[in-house]
Amino acid sequence: MKSVLVTRPEPGATRTAERLADLGFLPLVLPLSEIKPLQVQDVHGQYEAVAITSANALRHAPEEVLAKLHHLPCFAVGSATAQIARARGFQQILAGDGNGASLAEKINQSTTVKARVLYLTGRVRSPQFEEIIALSGREITPLLIYDTILKSYETDYLVQFFNSLPVHFCLLYSKRGAEALLAVIKQDNLRHLFEKTQFLCLSDIIASIISEEGFRHILTAKVQDEAALLKLLHA
Repeated sequence: MKSVLVTRPEPGATRTAERLADLGFLPLVLPLSEIKPLQVQDVHGQYEAVAITSANALRHAPEEVLAKLHHLPCFAVGSATAQIARARGFQQILAGDGNGASLAEKINQSTTVKARVLYLTGRVRSPQFEEIIALSGREITPLLIYDTILKSYETDYLVQFFNSLPVHFCLLYSKRGAEALLAVIKQDNLRHLFEKTQFLCLSDIIASIISEEGFRHILTAKVQDEAALLKLLHA
């Protein structure tokens, strides 16, 4: 049975592990970060749309905050995030193709969004999404919903966790997750378990981080969602 290392935070890690088991793989669940809800400020001002590039923003946003935004069009980065947006009360939802940059372009091309966008997001995020929207002259205001905290593991735990088992596949969902994985491999002398690992990455940026460390077995999902990532297991 082929092993698959799952590095994403909970609760997504467990859901991914269940999908992998159903597909006939051996999931190795090692979350390298965790999501911590922040105390969210109240919403002030008038906005023409809400933008969301991570489902975690919806999962952890307080109900009283979202209730003030339900009347606005919601631009969600992908179909999975769009489903969660609908479950949290949004009615007018426009789903992107899983890529933050393309979602920003979709907002910029909208005839109804002319000035101000409220961005539900995390403390740790890529600046690209906001930069693209700002280029159009629109104002984008981030509302911080959660933080991403890196997790650390003792060497003895990691040695016991891997138990000399080679990692056939590794799923990487974020730039920070890739950097955290490389830190684990270097710090605890586990690189030999990853020499033949197929790294499956959600974006080209993640893939480049792994490539720079000398790993060569790398594939990138065609779109930035987990379904596309898991398809790479059979590529």
